[in-house]
Amino acid sequence: MSLSTFEQIKETIQKSNRILIAFKKNPNGDTIASALALYFILRKMGKIADIVSDGFVLPKNFEFLPEAKKINPILANLKKITVSFDLENNKINDFSYDIKDNKLNIFITPESSLFDARKVTTSSSDFKYDLIITVDTYDLESLGKVFDQNTEFFFNLPIINIDHSPDNDHFGQINSVEITATSTAEIIFNLLEAIDPKFLDEDIATCLLTGMIVKTKSFKTNQVTPRSLNIASQLIATGGKREKIIQNLYRTRSIATLKIWGKILARIRNDSAKKLVWSLLEKKDFDEVGIGPDCLPDVIEELIANTPESEIIILFYETSLDHVSGLVYTSKNHDAMSLLKPFNPDGTRNLAYFSLKGKSLLEAQREVITKVRERLENMI
Repeated sequence: MSLSTFEQIKETIQKSNRILIAFKKNPNGDTIASALALYFILRKMGKIADIVSDGFVLPKNFEFLPEAKKINPILANLKKITVSFDLENNKINDFSYDIKDNKLNIFITPESSLFDARKVTTSSSDFKYDLIITVDTYDLESLGKVFDQNTEFFFNLPIINIDHSPDNDHFGQINSVEITATSTAEIIFNLLEAIDPKFLDEDIATCLLTGMIVKTKSFKTNQVTPRSLNIASQLIATGGKREKIIQNLYRTRSIATLKIWGKILARIRNDSAKKLVWSLLEKKDFDEVGIGPDCLPDVIEELIANTPESEIIILFYETSLDHVSGLVYTSKNHDAMSLLKPFNPDGTRNLAYFSLKGKSLLEAQREVITKVRERLENMI
């Protein structure tokens, strides 16, 4: 009898020693919380685990999550290179090194002039991880530099791919992609049940409950099912800190953030036929309330929740008189990176950033909206 997907995952983890958990650049709360829950599960299985996400900066409203500061922004030290010198008939008097012109130079002064250069060898160790688990990540490219700078690593190690997005490319050797799940956190809970239900503790419950609350807008979306509500009740009964989660996610918005939110709503525009919504912020808007553009990902979450019919949301914001940046969210039906291709965006399919120099706010709005409409027309 063939093994189920969760049985395959459990067996693969049991055979591994050191595991890398990786997730997409510009993650959401479900991504972060699910990765941390998996981290705790792996530790309970006696495994060494690390978490990485390209350029990761922990959002302030997720600082309450246990061990959240263990998430690394870069992937480094995957291998060791060893330079060996056979000393049996090649005694040395001196050894030194320096770094010049981006090169490491090693200087060896032999005792004898009859030095045999063949006695110097180099070797490379195996990768320090033996398994990769990606969380809430639909393709390897969305890992950013973590993948781009380490393609050999990703192509030589087995990958377990855990996600709930219908856009997932099924790039893993094992793929647990459940598009009917409310969140990746829900899939991690199901995996935990298959591995060992007794592993569920207060920390894991808090992480999983956070992921589910974020993704369902506190259980208000139409993806919520009786199964997901039952899981949430189990997590709360096990010690999941619901009040702490709600306090950090929904009750910590400053007056300044609310004022920015008001300015966005006052200038909101929409194209209902194309399910497109956008708004503008001037530099003086930020100056007046004493807050920066780093509040915008939180604000765009509110727009997503309050305009469920919209599939594309764009926030234009002025950073100087001739420099405009933008933040773009797209639903599963669109690819933000593709829509913004003429503007060299950075980000993922669902959340991307762009920047235009030498443009006023209105000029940037007109140019980008026109181009997005054209690209939407070409897709029909």
